[in-house]
Amino acid sequence: MPAIKSMLEEFTVGLSKRGWNNVLMFSCMAMIIIFNLMGDKLVDNAEGDIVPILPEQSMILTLEYPNYSIERLGRGWRVAPANHLTTELTEQVINTWLALQGEVTLTDSDEAGYRVKVWLAGSTEPQRFWIQPQAGLITDVLNQQSWRVAPNQLMALESITPESKM
Repeated sequence: MPAIKSMLEEFTVGLSKRGWNNVLMFSCMAMIIIFNLMGDKLVDNAEGDIVPILPEQSMILTLEYPNYSIERLGRGWRVAPANHLTTELTEQVINTWLALQGEVTLTDSDEAGYRVKVWLAGSTEPQRFWIQPQAGLITDVLNQQSWRVAPNQLMALESITPESKM
């Protein structure tokens, strides 16, 4: 403890009033720069913000629902099992997911729902979502982030995918 005290005394005695002013000025400038650089990161995805659920410019490679999956084949799509979605409905499902936006929320629900896995180009792991239609919530299972989705968007997903309900 005495060694630390002597080091502090040496440091403080070595600086003049002008030197201390310079230290304070540069410290304040450093703090301002840090806050300016980090400002958008500190409030990014705050509760109440409406943000896209999938990253912008995403390309869906595979979309896995409980009862079927949609896979990209070149410019087209393959549905397995191939008995219930037409090409138009498949495109509508993909476009609905790409345009899906929601209000960031901290609330959760105990309502039953269903899981959807979305494989994106450039990702090694799928994004896993828990969809709760009655509560209007979509939750990213891994990141524990929830969005309250507009009823018309959820209705579009529900009307497209009636077999996916559990």
